[in-house]
Amino acid sequence: MYDYFFTFRTVTSAQSAAKTLTRAGIRNAMARTARQVQQMGCGYSIRVSANNYNAAKDALRHAGDRFSKIYMKLPDGSWREV
Repeated sequence: MYDYFFTFRTVTSAQSAAKTLTRAGIRNAMARTARQVQQMGCGYSIRVSANNYNAAKDALRHAGDRFSKIYMKLPDGSWREV
């Protein structure tokens, strides 16, 4: 199963997004963005499971939490931008 990572430029933005997802009942975890996908200072990410990806994306957009990019981490450890 894949994990999806929503990247944010600031820790405050990532924290706000994590709260949005938690309030929506979507399990998530905040972490530093992996170096392989860091761009333009996107230092924090919110990880959600593939099962929650669409609901998470919709919840973040509805709440106005602006993420920079979305990446999918594949089982072999590689990354792909969504």
